[in-house]
This record gives sequence, structure tokens and C-alpha cells, in this order.
Amino acid sequence: MRHKAAQEALSSVSYLFLFVGVVALFEMALHAARGAVHFNFGVLGIGIFFGLRRYSRLWRWCALAFAWYGMITLCIALFVCLNGQAPSPKLLLNSQRISSLPPSSLSIPLLMVLFVTFWQYRVLTHPAVRRLFRDVTGAATPEAAINPALGGAFVKH
Repeated sequence: MRHKAAQEALSSVSYLFLFVGVVALFEMALHAARGAVHFNFGVLGIGIFFGLRRYSRLWRWCALAFAWYGMITLCIALFVCLNGQAPSPKLLLNSQRISSLPPSSLSIPLLMVLFVTFWQYRVLTHPAVRRLFRDVTGAATPEAAINPALGGAFVKH
């Protein structure tokens, strides 16, 4: 992955985290409007967005933690869906039948989200992206430039 491709992939990952953060913030606002207070850790996606854009090592670590959490919980949910029993035909909520779909019908959306999460993890751990988060001294600086002619070596300005 070249320097520009690494930045573009990282930008895509950061925008996905921003989307999740905005959705979580909207959900929290809806709960607050109803008088309930619910904290959703997904709002950290907004901070992750800005941190990844500034090449912050702490926010990259947070993004990796979210990716690991997502991969683990999605694998568990996929396992439950594929090994679950069909819902009872008499499963009612407020006198309405909840669902006649088998649990395995959720496996396709879960797989799609799992693949996106694996891709995010792959981008965040790629050597070209990791180099963006540190310079020669190890400090995270967005001013650090990578010289592709030198095989990705850092050049001090």
C-alpha cells in the first residue's frame, strides 16, 4: 500500500467511525428527549474520527480496540444466529407476531458488517498506516512525511 493509498484507506476508516459516532449521538439525543439518559460508547467514534485525521496514536489504539470488540461480538452473534432455533410461531409482543424469519436470516448482514470491521482492522494495522502515526523519534506528528523513493523512510523537514 503506497503512502497516498494508505491515507485514503485511513480516511475511509475515519469516516466510518464518524458515521457510527453521529448515529450514536443521535440515539442518545432521542433518549434524552424522552427523559432517559443512555450513554452509548459509539459516540467515541467522533473522537476517533478527529484523532485518526491528526494521526493520534491514542485514538488509533481506541479504533483498534473498537475493531477488536466489533469482531468478537459479531463472531459471537453470527455463531448464535447460525446455531439458533427458529422462533416460535406464537412469539407475540403487544398482540403482534414479532417475526417469522429464521435467526439465520441475520447472518448475511452480520457477515457484511464483520467483513467491514476486518477491513478496518487490516487498514489500521497495515505497516504504511502505522508509519503515519509515528516519526523517527516515535512521536505522533502529522508533519512527518514519507519518502516513497526511499522505501517508505521518514524524512525530517
